[in-house]
Amino acid sequence: MSTPPQNDSWARDRRRGGKQVRLAIFNNEPMVRLAEQRLQQAGIPCLSRSLRGGPGLWGSAYNLPHDLYVYQADEMEAREVLDLEPQEIEERDTQDRPSSGISPRLGVNLLIAVALVVAIIVPIVVRLNG
Repeated sequence: MSTPPQNDSWARDRRRGGKQVRLAIFNNEPMVRLAEQRLQQAGIPCLSRSLRGGPGLWGSAYNLPHDLYVYQADEMEAREVLDLEPQEIEERDTQDRPSSGISPRLGVNLLIAVALVVAIIVPIVVRLNG
């Protein structure tokens, strides 16, 4: 039975193990790559993931938001390296912050409903009056 090589990085990653948690969401790929580089320089393993599709769906993940994940044991150190607020503070701030109005999904649905009304009702009213 062979054993894996016992180098420092393998042993450190093995001790970390456990659950990976979302550290932050970045607006685009270059920003998440920059954060990945800073964490790797600090010796913190991380993983980025494209949200809303990716290269196979849109052709490029460059402008899509990306998640950045780290091991749960490394979360606080990673937040310090990237100058991010602790998760509890972020959650409290988003709960205290009033809603900014209509969500994008609701806005699109309202726009479609208005377009359907205009496309269906207006010609009927024009025919009845004309």
